[in-house]
Amino acid sequence: MATAQLNELADIIRSAPAVFATRTCRETMRVMFQHPESKCIVVCDATNEPLGLLMSERFFLKASGRNGIDLFYREPIMKLMNTKPLIFDISASPEFILAEALKRPEPLKNDCVIITRNGKFAGVAYTSDLLRIQQ
Repeated sequence: MATAQLNELADIIRSAPAVFATRTCRETMRVMFQHPESKCIVVCDATNEPLGLLMSERFFLKASGRNGIDLFYREPIMKLMNTKPLIFDISASPEFILAEALKRPEPLKNDCVIITRNGKFAGVAYTSDLLRIQQ
């Protein structure tokens, strides 16, 4: 049974761009524009362990809504990332991940879930994909 769950989760994992925590908002914005298909950007440390999450749409809205855009661009990305994203190992059950994802506050319910393999960033899962494999 665990193998079937692993395969189901592995089947829905999507790739997502990652940036180092040392990046600025300007550098991260460039990465976002290079990957317009991605809903999110994962912020990792130098060993590729996830530290935070930026949902692309929310990040763009913050960037475009700032009066002092030059100051915004120089800010470290760590100031804007979600520092408590959901992070699960690829061996976790999709049912458990979905249950945890749905417990989040309403504005965060559709945020990506970070998936790791041995503690290293492996990809992301969308809540909508998790819902589909439950059916």
